[in-house]
Amino acid sequence: MSSGKHLIGDIKNIKNEKLIHDMEGLKKVLDTICETNQFTILHKVEHAFTPQGITILYLLSESHISIHTFPEKNYIAMDIYTCKDYENNDVYHRIWNNLISLFDADDSTFLIVDRKF
Repeated sequence: MSSGKHLIGDIKNIKNEKLIHDMEGLKKVLDTICETNQFTILHKVEHAFTPQGITILYLLSESHISIHTFPEKNYIAMDIYTCKDYENNDVYHRIWNNLISLFDADDSTFLIVDRKF
């Protein structure tokens, strides 16, 4: 029995470098993902590191989203896990393609894991 799907991704060679440093812009990206996919946000936690880097975690009633930026490496680690029962992986592919477009990245990899009880 499925407990949901887990998208784990690496976004590299980001041309939209401004967004890597923009806490409010990153939260807007995550908010849009949640609104578009009817994910219910329970709590948001964020931290800006010195001298650079941002981590944002969204606790969802469906599970969680996390984003970790590494501006010095021009890299973002992204994680989306939901217990929603989707017929296929189309939702995750759409989310991923939108992220790559927003960050204007020319190198990315992702994996969708079907979680099982």
